Amino acid sequence: MVTKGSVLVVDDEINLCRILGAKLTKSGYDVVLVHDGMQAVEKVREADFDIVLLDLILPKMDGLSVLAKIRSMRNSLPVIVMTACENAEALEQARMHGVSAYVSKPFDLDSLVNLVECTSQERVAGTTRKMPETTVLFAKGQKVTVEIQNGGGAKTYPSCISGKSDQTLTVEAPRDGGGALSVPPRTSVRVGLAGTDAYYSFTSYVLSSSGDSEPILVLDKPRVIYRAQRRLSLRVPLEIPVNYARVVEDESELDFESGFTRDLSLGGACIVVPEEVLPGEILHVEIRPKSSKDVVSLVAQVLRSKRDGAEPDHIIGCRFTTAEEKLRKLLES
Repeated sequence: MVTKGSVLVVDDEINLCRILGAKLTKSGYDVVLVHDGMQAVEKVREADFDIVLLDLILPKMDGLSVLAKIRSMRNSLPVIVMTACENAEALEQARMHGVSAYVSKPFDLDSLVNLVECTSQERVAGTTRKMPETTVLFAKGQKVTVEIQNGGGAKTYPSCISGKSDQTLTVEAPRDGGGALSVPPRTSVRVGLAGTDAYYSFTSYVLSSSGDSEPILVLDKPRVIYRAQRRLSLRVPLEIPVNYARVVEDESELDFESGFTRDLSLGGACIVVPEEVLPGEILHVEIRPKSSKDVVSLVAQVLRSKRDGAEPDHIIGCRFTTAEEKLRKLLES
């Protein structure tokens, strides 16, 4: 089997290395994993890699020293720096060593593989790039949802990122009834973030909280985040009536409820419904633009669900698992 090339992954987080290794291997690369700086230098000395993924914070020899050693042995070897380090001086030093790109943890795996592919194809020494803007996660002021998982029934609240460090992510404390919630340390939370091309989510836990004038939650920062939804089709803002029913095994009669779309695409829709519908549920959806002859019938899987602010309705994000030509014509009209 012909591979796309060989990649050396250098990171002291063993689980992250395994995840990266599995993803890159599945994408067609030969992968070698090491967990300290001295091992990295030895591997580069022994083998002819096509690209190196290098963390800056490493045991035995730090990432910048490793980078300098690599440059002394193979000046044109593409290196992508991946780090949770927010130190501007360290990043500038890495840039001066001619890295091909650098990414901040956490990162989206699909986008990192795409970056590896682009970098290995170009093989241009001395060019510095960041991940595409659509994959930049955890920017200050970015809106997120925080689901408090305290064993008494999870509830989701709107929030906003207020800061981050090498190890932590800080968000505004969720509010209920006008006041900030008291969330004790070690409470499990699920954070959701809607990007322009996808929906991201991860589970973390509360490290600490503050009840000052601007209450916050300090969360453990994940090292990798998975894309929960990829929008392959452009969403069009459309408000169209729909009927929907849960698809249940061994149930011939469907119990339909009414709702309406907020946006629509060939791949999915955002639908406002009068009741809670849980992620993972399968729905039969009838989009009813004008008359019965124009009805578009689809099967959809619910990817996410949340309360519509103070309204009693819920907003669900669905991915269509069936397609119909009527839907394409509706979007083109």
